Amino acid sequence: MGESTFSLWCGQAGLIANGSYVDKTGWDFIVEFPFAGSTDPTRLHDPAIECKIQVKATDKTDRKLPIKLSNLRRLITAPMPAFFIFIEFDEKDVAQRAYLVHVDASLISKTLKRIHELENVSELFDHHKRSLTVHYGPEHEILSLTGDSLRKKIEGYVSNGMSAYVADKNRHLESTGFEGGFAQITISTEGKENLIDFIDVSIGLKQSVQISKFKGFHTRFGIKSKTPMIDSVSGKLEMPDLKPAATRNIRFREDRLSPGLTFPCRFYSSPLNATVPPELVKFRIEADCFDISMNPFTGAAEYRLNAGAGVRLPINKLRDVIRLLHLITSSAKKILVEVSLTGMNKMDLVLNAQDQPFEYNKVLEALNAAQKTYGFFEVNESIDVSLEEIAHHADSIIQFYSVIDADPVLFRCDFSVQGEGYDKTQPTACVWMTATKIGRRVFGLIIVISGTVHALDDGRFSLLASNAKIEQKIISDDEGVIQAFEVVEKIYADNFEVVTMFDKSSSESKLE
Repeated sequence: MGESTFSLWCGQAGLIANGSYVDKTGWDFIVEFPFAGSTDPTRLHDPAIECKIQVKATDKTDRKLPIKLSNLRRLITAPMPAFFIFIEFDEKDVAQRAYLVHVDASLISKTLKRIHELENVSELFDHHKRSLTVHYGPEHEILSLTGDSLRKKIEGYVSNGMSAYVADKNRHLESTGFEGGFAQITISTEGKENLIDFIDVSIGLKQSVQISKFKGFHTRFGIKSKTPMIDSVSGKLEMPDLKPAATRNIRFREDRLSPGLTFPCRFYSSPLNATVPPELVKFRIEADCFDISMNPFTGAAEYRLNAGAGVRLPINKLRDVIRLLHLITSSAKKILVEVSLTGMNKMDLVLNAQDQPFEYNKVLEALNAAQKTYGFFEVNESIDVSLEEIAHHADSIIQFYSVIDADPVLFRCDFSVQGEGYDKTQPTACVWMTATKIGRRVFGLIIVISGTVHALDDGRFSLLASNAKIEQKIISDDEGVIQAFEVVEKIYADNFEVVTMFDKSSSESKLE
């Protein structure tokens, strides 16, 4: 009666119900739907819906039924949608109610877990003698006992088309039960030093650690397999693809009132922290330009600057790194560390600073000058620099900014004049240029110092400035330097004796 009723409904909806005359594979019908009537050329290749149906007819109303695991396994692994249809007759000749239960992700996971438990815990493989109870309720009811209602309810579960449905089902079949990992591994190591190395490997500080025993088992749904997938007496352990436990920001402060230095960071915590003595607990905070590992109980810390050879960083970022290095190496005080991590509570830690010589005072001064120069030139792009470049050009950068920031009365210009016609009694304007290199860019200034001159004993002249003015800013523009000088000279030509302290004919006139 159940199968006849179901066949009738399929006929009403234009569905082809192919019956199984020997029910040994867990299904009663393979139902074929007609192709969709869409004329969209992008959907022309989409397959029509096909699904497996097992019909269960009953006079009971307890809304549950045990299904053999062997049948369930065939349905959950079938490369198509699968359903149970429960038809209640209430001891009458026609169906009174019907319920369509989708073999969904939840039922797939329950079935696979039950099979895995039986095989690996109880060592039972007779799945045709075991069952799993399938429940159904009002949410599964086909409200109108017609073929059209049945068709619409099935289509609702395959709303994105057969190809997408089958792909999603296969992905779930392959991944379910592995959410907590796919293996359980037992590792043995000997000695405190190897244990410390093990902790360092687990947070990415070292590449490998020597181990004395290694055994691994496949796990699924938290159930360990009987046979190990690997069993080794000794070897080396590496963890090359470590992912951070969390990301966000770290801030270092001298005290709770100081603004501090903030950096984006990645946080690594050793899985061994829960099992080792407190003095061995370690986590790692990694930023793009430094790396700190520390013990939250003792405050002991190790830090590395990752701004060495070949590393280029924006000026402000490299400056903050050097400022941090200065903070944690130039005093013996405790540094407050605030770590804000995605999905985790904020951590407040204390880092013990080390009192040791700081080698980057001039570099830090040059970076501060470079940052101010950057702002003075109103550069709206990021300029990357390396530690080596800044160290090499430090004196030039510091001197260059001192010109920008200097009081005009501090300028004095001593010069000699080639040729005739210079009148020292007239106000004089000396036009000169200074330049420096920051990163791969050259910054230059054309400056005019004006005032009165007096003669020196050696035939030269000295100008004490009454005014000094930056007339032209230049950034890496070699060809425009001479033209820029000529424009500035014309500005002062009418009212001053103009002395150009720049050889326009020499290749050295280029910005370097």
